[in-house]
Amino acid sequence: MQLKKLILSFLTLLFCLLSNDAISQKQLNLDVDNDLYFDRDFYYSSGIFLSLMTPNAKSDKKSLNKLKIGQLIYTPSMRYESNPNKYDYPYSGYLYLEYQKQKKLSNFSSFSLGGQIGITGDASLAKGMQNLYHDLVLNLPNLKWESQMPQELQLNFSASYFKGFNIKDNISITSELYSRLGTYQIMSGLEVGLFIGDLSWFRFSDNFIINDDSKFSFFIGTKQEYFLHDYKLKGSLLNDKAKLIMESINFRNVFLVGLKKNFKDLQILTSYNSMSKDTNKQRTKRHPFLKISLTYNLK
Repeated sequence: MQLKKLILSFLTLLFCLLSNDAISQKQLNLDVDNDLYFDRDFYYSSGIFLSLMTPNAKSDKKSLNKLKIGQLIYTPSMRYESNPNKYDYPYSGYLYLEYQKQKKLSNFSSFSLGGQIGITGDASLAKGMQNLYHDLVLNLPNLKWESQMPQELQLNFSASYFKGFNIKDNISITSELYSRLGTYQIMSGLEVGLFIGDLSWFRFSDNFIINDDSKFSFFIGTKQEYFLHDYKLKGSLLNDKAKLIMESINFRNVFLVGLKKNFKDLQILTSYNSMSKDTNKQRTKRHPFLKISLTYNLK
């Protein structure tokens, strides 16, 4: 009951924040991460994110409000093994609601703050979602989901600073410092990359529609990250309810390359991502997944 009241209060606050802005045109964004394109279905198995992005401008001070609901799914590579002691990654699901405000500092820089409330365990709906997909689409047996990370309420806060450096026409270097602090993760990271396209105060992966031209944008870069705590591997900092935990690698990296194209009210982004190990128990050195992102201008 307390959880329902907390979520309701959070939603009411978000509605007030969004409704008080001088709204221009809203945009709806759908991001889908999946590793099935590379004949895999384990570790970071799936990510689905639905966002409502609301631009705002008051006295030439531009900002962007983003309301997002997301679900993350992680599984071991031995998907049909019933003995958790043989797993090389814990089963874990995370369902969350997030509010983020990004403020423009200059034509090529911005700062963002965000808050996130979520739930792990059975209430994340990860087990049901994955097995339903296996039944209806892949025609595969249900996964075991033994000793998954326990059901707990999660609270996280995030902050980031984005800065782009224009080298010459349509060629730029972009950088972003970001961090997350809370019960689900404590981490910091740096993303650096080469961007080809019209540079703005948004990251390439934000997939926000700035204009309706049909140009391509291209990005190649890397994320270098340091984790102090990672719930999906280590469980809670406050208790030892997790039945299966694994040692977390502190330093991790991601290499990514992506393309983005605008079709007036629709913008499509796709990126290839290669992740280093989260834990030394993983059997493969790197794990690939493909992100497909669609953004639509709401009338």
